[in-house]
Amino acid sequence: MLQRILAMVLALSLLVGSSAIVVAQNADATPPAEEEGDDASGAGSSTLDPVIGDPVTFVGENGEDVAVFTVEDAVVPFEDFGEFFDPEADATYIAVQLTVENVDPDDDPFELSTFDIGLQDNQGFYYFPGFVSLNDDSEFEELEDEDLAPGDTTTGYLFYAIPEDNEPVRLFYSPIGRLLQLADLRDV
Repeated sequence: MLQRILAMVLALSLLVGSSAIVVAQNADATPPAEEEGDDASGAGSSTLDPVIGDPVTFVGENGEDVAVFTVEDAVVPFEDFGEFFDPEADATYIAVQLTVENVDPDDDPFELSTFDIGLQDNQGFYYFPGFVSLNDDSEFEELEDEDLAPGDTTTGYLFYAIPEDNEPVRLFYSPIGRLLQLADLRDV
């Protein structure tokens, strides 16, 4: 009996491991076309690969719309650093402007954590927002963590550093147990 359980665990781990390799290798592959009205994400998005400017709806556990995310702009490479900021050598910096609106019908606040918004590169690696120093008069205002009241909207930039030979592919919102694609960044 124990041997059978161990064989099943080994087979499952091989299956999961090989699936992860395929996902990482296909990070920049073009997904199949989506039928109109099809919700392939399971999270309320109206398109499989939203692009910059497309609003993407985040649906709560109760099945109702909770927030709308819109990637407004992406700057690649971002180079408008503050005078005392020393960028990492061999890195490309990316600035992504994001608008988040609380549309919760139950009048609950939406807890925005910028750490839940990650960038995937063409090698399948996933990056969390980092810190960059900006000049006081910079037009790039950083998006900050906050609780958005119903009807409130916030807009700001998130900053990512990826290896200089890699390219940004997608931006995701990934709170615990969820993954929602916010924008395809391959054409930036």
